[in-house]
Amino acid sequence: MHPLPRWARLGRTARRLLAASAATAAAALLIPAAASATVALAEAGTLATATGSAITPTLSTATTTGDLLVAAIEDVNGDCSTDTFTAPTSWVMAAKVCRSTTGPIELWYLPNTPVGATGFAFGSGNSGSSLIAQVSEWSGVAKTSPVDKTGTNSSTTAGTTLSLSTSAALADANELAVTVFGTATGLTSFTPGTGWTALDSDPSGGFDSNYDINPASGAVLSGAVTSSPSTAWGGVIATFFGGCTGGSLTFTPPSTVSFTAVTLNGKTQTTTASPALTPSDTTGSGSGWNLTATSTTFKNSASKTLPTTATQITAAAAAAGSSTCRLPTNAITYPLTLPAAATAPTAVKIYDAAAGTGLGAATVTPTFTLTVPPGTYSGAYTSTWTLSLVSGP
Repeated sequence: MHPLPRWARLGRTARRLLAASAATAAAALLIPAAASATVALAEAGTLATATGSAITPTLSTATTTGDLLVAAIEDVNGDCSTDTFTAPTSWVMAAKVCRSTTGPIELWYLPNTPVGATGFAFGSGNSGSSLIAQVSEWSGVAKTSPVDKTGTNSSTTAGTTLSLSTSAALADANELAVTVFGTATGLTSFTPGTGWTALDSDPSGGFDSNYDINPASGAVLSGAVTSSPSTAWGGVIATFFGGCTGGSLTFTPPSTVSFTAVTLNGKTQTTTASPALTPSDTTGSGSGWNLTATSTTFKNSASKTLPTTATQITAAAAAAGSSTCRLPTNAITYPLTLPAAATAPTAVKIYDAAAGTGLGAATVTPTFTLTVPPGTYSGAYTSTWTLSLVSGP
């Protein structure tokens, strides 16, 4: 008489549940995460005006290493089809717009500024330009790839409401937004919209710049001013990610990860677990990071094991929290197999943050899918997982 196949024998005890859990351990030093930095206006320079092909907006106090500089510039009577601003070394233009054929109106920025600068020379390429510029310095902003969203708008029809919006919803909380509007000269006033604060304004010269700190994330940001009297106009908006500094790269894994129990029925089954992982990067370096994982083979009390390929990561998502400065941008492709053996093999990356992303703390939720083959013995299966946070994507 031939013995019953193992799955059939298991069928007699189908009410017995197979539960699997994974104990986790970190291979890195675990220390509390530092608080995220707060974006703040360090200094707003005096509005500069010049006639000719160059202008040098200044700060009264020398810059602090690592801060962000933002320059708002307008060529009041320039030819926007031919005139182009040039900036000091390492400055980057965020966005540009024209007011009809007049302009250009531009926002420039310099991340991670060196110490000790006070003046910043911009050129227009037009000796007949009438130039207006203002520079501001900001602390608590990301040192690398700081721009999140930009937007432009203009109107050749005179109006009193000057409004522009970002091209898409803001990615994170803890951002800085700056606008610059260029109009006809001879106005009497500009009034910034709700939530906005004036950086500098020259209605008679046709220039206005405002800022907003920590606007709502997950929504398009609008910036507006009311002019008196009505005017044709152009405007630019740019938002900058906050930066997290004063801390280190830290990670505390959960003590256990438990899969939902399954009832053995002689068929292949799957069960999932989605632990919340909280990597935190408050180094301010913008180097990025990656989460790695490895494991021992799932085994029960009778030393019966699951296959070494039983566990896969099938998806992962990141969510912002109160101390998130910039969400991670992940390049890992799923599904991937969690390595397993009697002795845990070399770990693999299961999630990463590209350079300039993953600043501050975030909640990363991977989906682990465990496959239970039809011939599995009943019992409680356990595995030891090692999860680590490593610098660099």
